[in-house]
Amino acid sequence: MVRTIVLAAFLLTSACYGAAAQQATDDQYADLQKNFAAAYNRKDVDAMAAAFTDDAIRVTPSGMFVGREAIRRNLQDVVNLDLHDYSVERNVSRSFGNFVFNAGEWQAKLGDHPLHG
Repeated sequence: MVRTIVLAAFLLTSACYGAAAQQATDDQYADLQKNFAAAYNRKDVDAMAAAFTDDAIRVTPSGMFVGREAIRRNLQDVVNLDLHDYSVERNVSRSFGNFVFNAGEWQAKLGDHPLHG
């Protein structure tokens, strides 16, 4: 069960953002991730989904989610896991045309149990 939760939570650390993000600076990426983590900790799925364009594609260990609405539904499933104290640190960022890939490390708790990935 914890492994499933860990894999599902991993999706919070990597994302594909659309063309608008192409021009973003490192500071803007850091702000985006900080705001995403804050939205996660508030359980604000709509704010989390707003980080993605309408045509975004998100690839995670639990599947591929196409479009903001599909991503929002998946994020709702993740929030329902009831993880808390979520934080993320971006370690890698690459952009290729309209594609932006971010990967990093995350930490959260399930009850009193710390998780990371």
